[in-house]
Amino acid sequence: MRFDLKSSFNMKYLDQYSIPVKGMNLGIHEYFYDIDSEFFSHIENSLISEGKYVAKVNCEKKENMFVLDFEIKGTYSAPCDRCLVQIDVPSVIDYSVFVKEGMTGDEIISEDLEEDVIYIDEKESRFNISGLLYQLIVLSMPLSNRYDCENDPEPKCDFALLSKFENEAEENSEGNNSKNPIWDSLRDIIKN
Repeated sequence: MRFDLKSSFNMKYLDQYSIPVKGMNLGIHEYFYDIDSEFFSHIENSLISEGKYVAKVNCEKKENMFVLDFEIKGTYSAPCDRCLVQIDVPSVIDYSVFVKEGMTGDEIISEDLEEDVIYIDEKESRFNISGLLYQLIVLSMPLSNRYDCENDPEPKCDFALLSKFENEAEENSEGNNSKNPIWDSLRDIIKN
């Protein structure tokens, strides 16, 4: 997945999502980031415009390598796919990425590339993870924007509209489709 920044001005904002890699001691280092609607506004063509996430990144420094463990929790705002009311869709991300140092562009091309490995120049002083944070959040989005509104003490859903869908489903299950010859033909195909 590729993301684009809107301008170099916006890159200054996203610099706060960087890990200082130059001179880092061996061991585990913890970083915490707040991700909100302003973060998403700095990503061109972002799939999310409103959201609120908290990211904890454990960076384990090893010789010529870092292991980044991401724990991201939060919600993004989207219209419910069932009733079209604006809801907060929750997501939880737990993912690890390996960052290797010391390779040039030619070496990276000839190297057998692994899916969860990122290569950076050993001269880099900071590693910006804003792109990784965005990609992980987007990849955690469910196929359907909905949540368990029946168990929410203050549900936002439009229950009048949902009841109309339920009534329609009940009418269809009572046999209205059985009188349609198209459905009969489909049932014959399934039986064979």
